[in-house]
Amino acid sequence: MKALVIGGGIIGSSVAWRLAREGAEVTILERGRLGQEASWAAAGMIAPQAEAQGPGPFFDLCVRAREVFAATVPTLRDESGIDPEYDDAGILYVAFDAAESAELRDRARWQKAAGGVAFELSAAEAHKLEPALAPEVIYAVHMPADRRTDNRQLTRAFAAAAVARGAQVHEGVRVASIVLQGERASGVRLHDGKQLSADVIVNAAGAWTGDIRGLEADQVSTYPVRGQMLCFEGLKPLAGPSVFSAHGYLVPRRDGRLLAGSTMEEAGYDKEVTLEGIAKIARGACKMMPSLGNLPFREAWAGLRPATRDFLPILGASPTAGNVLYATGHFRSGILLSALTGEIIADLAYGRAPSINLAPFAPARLAKAGKVTALGLVRDILFRSRIDAAAQVLGVNVAYASTLEQGLARCAELKPAVVFADLSDANFPAEATAAGVKRGDKVRLVGFASHVDLKALKAARDAGFDQTLSRSEFTSRVAEFLK
Repeated sequence: MKALVIGGGIIGSSVAWRLAREGAEVTILERGRLGQEASWAAAGMIAPQAEAQGPGPFFDLCVRAREVFAATVPTLRDESGIDPEYDDAGILYVAFDAAESAELRDRARWQKAAGGVAFELSAAEAHKLEPALAPEVIYAVHMPADRRTDNRQLTRAFAAAAVARGAQVHEGVRVASIVLQGERASGVRLHDGKQLSADVIVNAAGAWTGDIRGLEADQVSTYPVRGQMLCFEGLKPLAGPSVFSAHGYLVPRRDGRLLAGSTMEEAGYDKEVTLEGIAKIARGACKMMPSLGNLPFREAWAGLRPATRDFLPILGASPTAGNVLYATGHFRSGILLSALTGEIIADLAYGRAPSINLAPFAPARLAKAGKVTALGLVRDILFRSRIDAAAQVLGVNVAYASTLEQGLARCAELKPAVVFADLSDANFPAEATAAGVKRGDKVRLVGFASHVDLKALKAARDAGFDQTLSRSEFTSRVAEFLK
């Protein structure tokens, strides 16, 4: 079998390794440098419990991915000669106030109901587990089964193991289109006009997936979500748990470095580090651990996460050409899903049934998206993914807007039954939002804001919103609003 893998990030490298291990003649086509995009910029968490936004198929996929990852590491280390520094210190998720505690308790509840291990801790118990925590922490959940790895070492390991098995790597090569012959693909055409043939083609191009022409009927696309990261020099090697909160996260490295993240921004393909991003991450880091204020700063960087419109990965065969396989759109979970994705694509390429049901992640879902029933005036990408976790379970579709102007245009176009607005965001002032959304349309308008943002909530009530809630109340009732 001759296979072309488009994209040399951690997903493409994992796929290439799995295919090469089974005897395929594999070529990786990377538009830039191998592994230098989202894979290089990540924090390296193997953390379905800390990062999944709700129960359902995606959480199940991520838990399975954690199992496959753990089973894969010894073989990967042996075949690559590179230690990915897979550590089992777990994750400590902390809360600072009643609203954060309520959301975290709900997370612990549904995860335990789904079979996960989640220990609820008092403030004293949390500080005993991590003494450097801020005294303002009032509640925490310990997730001992979540893990971390050095994502750069891991990416290098997948690529090296693929090469050791005979895979060829071509950097600085941009794929323009997939060449079709009937209902199959015969190969790809590069930007310089050269054509390469293959039996199987894997699109693992991350945030650039949609740039590759030829299969427009699939309606498969991704978009970039920028994440900025800070790195500090630790005073000593850090072996404790990674720390999560609503304000960011902290991930120790074996050599004493400490990673702090992250932002989620719609900034196109701009990978610049901004003062606003640095300030936000630094504030969050010091809120979790005030002693970090004395650590020396080392560096900052940004990467582009590949997101899909429903924040779920795209895994499976093209509806147009069955020998084109998609392995993209992993958003925040590319490191976690890397080993499992390689296994899935190898199964599909060799005609085997994957170990999981791929229907929720199949490319065909994107072309069959039903009517949008709700519109979210929400810029917060992470909060969007929480809403979409509930929408996925209910089988409904939600659209979003990042500005009021964009939101009113989408409202007129889509005519949703409900519009909900993040009133804490200055982009959605209550009076203007109500005036625009309520103009002649029968639509339910719901506003939410931080529980301490009483001014915004009052302004929304005065402006004629049908309902106003705190952010935590909205989160707990989001399924009700989507039905």
